[in-house]
Amino acid sequence: MALRKGKCRLSLILTDRRINQAEFARRKGVTEGTVSKWKTGTSEMSFNHAVLAALILNCLA
Repeated sequence: MALRKGKCRLSLILTDRRINQAEFARRKGVTEGTVSKWKTGTSEMSFNHAVLAALILNCLA
C-alpha cells in the first residue's frame, strides 16, 4: 500500500459516511476540538491516528 501525505479529506469523508464530528471524535477517543483541527488543517494527524481513522471510516484500499 502506498502512503502519501496530502490535503486532509476528513471533512469530505465524514460527510460521505454521514458521520458527524462528535460521533467520529467519540469513536476515535479524541475531543471534537482535535477533529476540528484535523479538518481545518490546523493540526496534522499522526500516522497511528490516520490508520485508526481509516479503519473507523472503512477507507482501506
